[in-house]
Amino acid sequence: MRHKTLLIYIFKIIPKGFISRIFGYITQIPFPASFVNFTIKHYCNLYNVNQNEIYYPEAGFRTFNQFFTRQLKPGIHKIDAKPDSVVSPVDARIDEFGNINQYSIIQAKGIEYSIKDLIPSEMAYEFTDGSFITLYLSPADYHRIHSPANGKIIGYFAIPGKLFTVQEFMVNGLSGLFTKNERVISYIKDNKRLLALCKIGAMNVGRITLSYTDIETNQWFRSKKEFFYSNSKKPAVKKGEEIGIFHLGSTIILLFQKNTIKFNKIKKGQTVRVGQKIASFL
Repeated sequence: MRHKTLLIYIFKIIPKGFISRIFGYITQIPFPASFVNFTIKHYCNLYNVNQNEIYYPEAGFRTFNQFFTRQLKPGIHKIDAKPDSVVSPVDARIDEFGNINQYSIIQAKGIEYSIKDLIPSEMAYEFTDGSFITLYLSPADYHRIHSPANGKIIGYFAIPGKLFTVQEFMVNGLSGLFTKNERVISYIKDNKRLLALCKIGAMNVGRITLSYTDIETNQWFRSKKEFFYSNSKKPAVKKGEEIGIFHLGSTIILLFQKNTIKFNKIKKGQTVRVGQKIASFL
């Protein structure tokens, strides 16, 4: 316990954003192919990455970032086609899920945080007494993010913040962790139902890019920005379509409005894949 407390203190005082930016720059350097391939092989062995699923470009990976943001072979992800299904937007582990108690979400046993802190705008009230699910992407996981439902992206919210690690000891020990970290929220509307897909940055995962706009997080100069598209310019998305990328792994929090979904037979600690049904619209 004392060891974990010390680790949390260390993460509070180190320059997390600076370290993450330097790490990000290094991952984009085109090192010699032999060095990149050797490092990727070591990474795959260390984190037990399923190399049989990886789609390798004809020229191979030129940078570490190309590997981190890799695509998988066609057919690996099977998207549930039922019209009422909500699917996992990522390959990940289910850490928490359930009801939002007015504004409160469970972070871990004995720790809660407010959706008003997670989404510091009027949009937070859309999810009062709704539902949520928290999905953790490990270093071994595929890092692209997909739409959990058919609909239109009505807007997004980029929120600068810290870059604490989202490892288990931090989730269990630092209250309000996800509300402190840098994040980007996509608002997706399926017919009359609204959901929020919250992409949480973390140590060495400060950079989050979106497929439908040029927003990029963890820049030297950035500010809070909430933007809504006009009716004629809302990007349409299909269930399973790519909408963003973590440049390494992190955490996704999905928020649903009250009485709009019912969770599938899922459990904490279960791993899910992109396109796998996790809930049904009511």
